[in-house]
Amino acid sequence: MNGESKRFVEGLRAFRLHMKDGGEFSLRSKLVATVAAVGLAIAIGVVDYLTGRELAISAFYLLPTWLAAWVAGRLSGLIVGSLCTCVWFLSDVLSGPAYQHPLIPVWNAMMLLVFFVVVVWLLTEFRQSHSQLEKTVQRRTAALRAEIEERKQLEHVRHTLGLHVGQKVAKQILARNGRVGGTEQHLTVMFVDIRFFTARTANLKPHDAVTFLNRFLQAMVQVVEIEHGGMINKFLGDGFMALFGVDDDQRDHADKALAAGHDLQRRLERLNSDLTHLGEQPIRVGIGINSGRVIVGSIGSPDRMEFTVIGSTVNIASRIEALNKTLGTTLLLSRATRDALRRPFSLRALPLQSIEGVERPLETFTPEYA
Repeated sequence: MNGESKRFVEGLRAFRLHMKDGGEFSLRSKLVATVAAVGLAIAIGVVDYLTGRELAISAFYLLPTWLAAWVAGRLSGLIVGSLCTCVWFLSDVLSGPAYQHPLIPVWNAMMLLVFFVVVVWLLTEFRQSHSQLEKTVQRRTAALRAEIEERKQLEHVRHTLGLHVGQKVAKQILARNGRVGGTEQHLTVMFVDIRFFTARTANLKPHDAVTFLNRFLQAMVQVVEIEHGGMINKFLGDGFMALFGVDDDQRDHADKALAAGHDLQRRLERLNSDLTHLGEQPIRVGIGINSGRVIVGSIGSPDRMEFTVIGSTVNIASRIEALNKTLGTTLLLSRATRDALRRPFSLRALPLQSIEGVERPLETFTPEYA
């Protein structure tokens, strides 16, 4: 590229730098465009006059008019259009053909002026509409980007919150929008506890104890939440509490809880097989299941709350889990859960048990496979 071409390109770049946001030209650009349009109009008029109107035609006068109107605006376009009309009229009078009537050049000039006025008006209206459209698109694009960013942040918050309280609990918390309170629901509560956890971890370093517990809980979360649609509401040190039917109108929540209890034992067998190969003691658990009405929601104060469930159904489920030690079982369910089952399961009734906080002895059942 030679020196003249480089200077031309640099001039174009410099011209573009004088455009404001939204496509509006700066005052300097408007002045330059107006001066250039006036000079171009005079140059076309001179050529028109010198050539006897053979090389330049009326349409050429649109160029300076268009330049002034597009860059500098309607007023500048009308001024340059009027100048072009005058130049065209002088050229027509001085070197044009001989007309039969002396007013014909005047009539032609008036028609040309009207044409230029219409062109300038339409061109500036189009530019204004185009500018408005660009601004509208920019605003809506910015709003859309802000909404997308907000959704990303919300999804990040939901995901991060879900890692700590569970994805389903996170959705429930965000849906409540920070309000304290709850609703009454019929669901199934499951408690799971690791037997002899304190004695097992007494000689372990804290890091090793946490690693052991995380390995167990990871397998249990897979079974409860992913495979059976439950919701682990909270971890209880050496166990957890899970809920079934809290996030929708599941009528088979008791079936899902019992199936999850069965699969928990099967998954635990595989985990114990791995532990045995590593020379470690197998894990034993107790599982208690109960069904009934509970209060589900955000409990606490506006400054500190927790999403959980409360009610006698929860307390009895915890007591049933503890009965596994007395009865020598792994999985126990209440009569309320048995009556809520929608599919047949092979269950074995156990002797009535008295538990703290319940006046009547409690009926419990254990699966035949347990």
